Amino acid sequence: MKLLKRVTKQVHDYWHKRRVESHLQKFKAFNSHFKYNNMIKLSSAVPGVYRFVVAHCDRKLGYRLLEMGFVPDEDITVIENTGHKGSIMLKVKDSKIALSNKIANNILLQIK
Repeated sequence: MKLLKRVTKQVHDYWHKRRVESHLQKFKAFNSHFKYNNMIKLSSAVPGVYRFVVAHCDRKLGYRLLEMGFVPDEDITVIENTGHKGSIMLKVKDSKIALSNKIANNILLQIK
């Protein structure tokens, strides 16, 4: 019984990983079209007010972002962007949040 659960979990994890990777490949292919849709990545945002569009991430991080207030069409204020290897300080609703650049690279914002 334990072997069956372990094998089932491995198969599920494998297919979940492949689905997330294929989704990220489509996301990377779309990068060149951002400027035509007034969209940017959070990692490249300068201080100002933006509208949250979507986050391309796994389910666990997606739920965590949702708990922090990242809901579609919500206004997000970028307070400070410390650069390529730093973090990004932003304000969502009434709370200040710092996100790593790795996570911010998968979040799309619309320029207001």
